[in-house]
Amino acid sequence: MPSGNVHDTVNTVALTGYVAYSVATQQTDWLPTAIGLAVGTLWLSPDLDLKSEPYYRLGPFRVLWMPYVKIMPHRSIWSHGLIIGDIIRLLYSAAFLIPLLFLALYVEIIDPSTVDLWFESMPAFVIGIMVASTIHIVLDHSSSLFRTKKKRKKRR
Repeated sequence: MPSGNVHDTVNTVALTGYVAYSVATQQTDWLPTAIGLAVGTLWLSPDLDLKSEPYYRLGPFRVLWMPYVKIMPHRSIWSHGLIIGDIIRLLYSAAFLIPLLFLALYVEIIDPSTVDLWFESMPAFVIGIMVASTIHIVLDHSSSLFRTKKKRKKRR
């Protein structure tokens, strides 16, 4: 399995390439996807199912992820499955963020028009998170496949 640094590096290269391409082609709607890719790489990684670099990056908020770490089997379909793993992590995050959002609206810290803008950008943000986890999962599987082929060669 690649190290956390390898995952971060590959995803950062992908993010840099995406931003460079978007700017060069003068796209205007690239920012939510880029932010999603960064969030998916740094904090909402499939490796949140163990005490990994993304887990420790959450700082004091990592205590909120402790049940997820305890419940989720490492590299299972529920954490490392395409789409399903992302949905579970996003729903888990939403369980904490949505009440905070309602509180911020109630106390009038956030303007409702800002929330509307956030929700309009949400699909692109989620796509960025899914791209980050897809890269992560492909790296994990290709690494495992390479390691299996290497072991078979040694046995012969």
